[in-house]
Amino acid sequence: MGFPAPFPEPDSPELQRFAVFSSDEIVSRLRALQEAAVPLNAFVDPGALVGVVTLRRVDAAARQLVFAAPADEGLRGRLVGAPLTTFVGFDDAGKVQFGAAPVPRRAGGGEFTTPIPDQLFRLQRRSAARVRLEGAKAAVCRIPVPGGTGEREALRLLDIGAGGVAVLAYPERFEPIIGAEIDDCRLDLPGVGGATVSLRVRHLGPQSGEGRERCCGCEFVRMAPGLQSMLARYVEDRLDSLRAAG
Repeated sequence: MGFPAPFPEPDSPELQRFAVFSSDEIVSRLRALQEAAVPLNAFVDPGALVGVVTLRRVDAAARQLVFAAPADEGLRGRLVGAPLTTFVGFDDAGKVQFGAAPVPRRAGGGEFTTPIPDQLFRLQRRSAARVRLEGAKAAVCRIPVPGGTGEREALRLLDIGAGGVAVLAYPERFEPIIGAEIDDCRLDLPGVGGATVSLRVRHLGPQSGEGRERCCGCEFVRMAPGLQSMLARYVEDRLDSLRAAG
């Protein structure tokens, strides 16, 4: 089971292997996220990203977390009105995921609170390895255009991991649907070449910018072992290059 993606992993017996139930350990992990100001993706529906938040305080005595809410009022209202929100972030050790019910801290304020969760998932860094591609020239994913015309829409790759990719999508050219599978997609990676893959849409970010673009997170489906190895090497090579440059 691969866990490289910045969106929630569905509950399953396999995921439960990574569950943490110790109250002290959960508080310790949450405080580490707070101290490092780790950005947390907040999801109110399966795969539907509402915004990015950060932890401001972990109050173990009151069993309460205090978050900085999204600046956008509409996103903030959607978040604090949800019965359950799933938070996903990455620290030096890997991926962290937990669920809690947000409530506004005060009317019109920029904070909200949740109870400290009863469980938290810790996923190993090796599985979570992922690399951003902002500086990678011509890193694109070519998606088949609906209609059977044989045309492809070139979408810019934002990041890639052994388990999936994030692309920048535009509604007028490619309207992704959460859960949909898209076959015959072509990855064009600088220094590696092309690879044909199948993708499943896992999450959609909010629309932004004049073109109303949005981040679309996808996982690889039915990938051949050889292609998995090639992508894992590509990610590791990119990470090594970034470490050397830093």
